[in-house]
Amino acid sequence: MVNVERISISFPKFLLKEIDEVVKKKGYSSRSELIRDAVRKYVLENNPLNKNETVSGIIIVVYNPTKEALEKMSKLYFEHNKVIKSLNQAYVTTSCGKNAKVEIFVVEGNSKDISKFYEEIEKINGKIYDKVIIF
Repeated sequence: MVNVERISISFPKFLLKEIDEVVKKKGYSSRSELIRDAVRKYVLENNPLNKNETVSGIIIVVYNPTKEALEKMSKLYFEHNKVIKSLNQAYVTTSCGKNAKVEIFVVEGNSKDISKFYEEIEKINGKIYDKVIIF
């Protein structure tokens, strides 16, 4: 690997045993490879859109399909269509027996533009769940 720095990390024995099992089960070449992968995923999930760069990802939103929410989502789709590569949507029944709409956006573009889109999704009234995954 290019520009790799070596660091030292201490783990309790029980956790190291778990790490070794995952390395073997998932086919990682080493503990380091697993830990790099885990840290990379953690950073992407917890700080995905803070840079001004081109990224790809998925935005998932589940919400109560009221007239207001449907109109807002439609408006957002047209306002942010330059970063939306595709949209898959379905009506489902939640575990509580309520109707919901699921929309899954595949996005690509400037991270700041995707961040603006996601921030608007977070404001939808009746939202049940949302998640952004950047890769």
